[in-house]
Amino acid sequence: MKFLKKELNEILKTYKIWVVPLIFVFFGFLSPITAKLLPKIVESQMEAQNITMMLPVPSALESFAQYFKNLSQIGALAVILLSMGLVSEEKAKGTLHLILTKPVSRSSVIVSKFLAQSILFVVSVLIGGAVCFLYTYVLFNEGNLGQFSLSIILYIFYYILLIAMTLFFSTLFSNQIASGGVSLIFFFILTILPGVSTLLAKYSPYALTTIADNIVAKGEAFTTGGWPLFVSLVLIAAFLFLSCTIFSHQEL
Repeated sequence: MKFLKKELNEILKTYKIWVVPLIFVFFGFLSPITAKLLPKIVESQMEAQNITMMLPVPSALESFAQYFKNLSQIGALAVILLSMGLVSEEKAKGTLHLILTKPVSRSSVIVSKFLAQSILFVVSVLIGGAVCFLYTYVLFNEGNLGQFSLSIILYIFYYILLIAMTLFFSTLFSNQIASGGVSLIFFFILTILPGVSTLLAKYSPYALTTIADNIVAKGEAFTTGGWPLFVSLVLIAAFLFLSCTIFSHQEL
């Protein structure tokens, strides 16, 4: 697709090509360091207050848990904030009107933006994950690559869902602040759904983050994420379909 190539080239020319990977590389380095040094910092503080307490020896599990915590919170917010202007920003600037004067379908514009943004974040998460695992192994001399990789896969699908959701609201609104604000509201709703009922805890896409954590921490089977993953794929398809449908009827 020519328009996909255009979107990827634009990413290569903007700050995103550096900022997004650096965010996840930073998490990849920070998480093992935090897991390694935090107990020592806490012990020194307790000694200064004449408190004696034996803290557990840090392990690779703490490093991975810290990394996944960053992915589920700060990383997810980065996905939304860096995706909220995918369509709305160009509508506000009027550049989409010029693009559509060329022989290109409106659906291809939406799909290309979705694919380009997804590629950017998938590659960034993979790079950050590789940094985290390798640095964790250097510091702790342990780590299950298979389990860690399966957890990263679940986070990737979760991020792709967030991109599709934000793209939908970016298509719906002409103001990227509005699209970002509504996306954040839906994101926070998504995070609290598993706590509402056991049914939502089982099927909600946000359950992917919990299952990813448990795969590494408890050896939980990847297949337990089957239903949340299926629901996520259905929502991704729905958001893309709605985005294409809405955009095809919008006046620019």
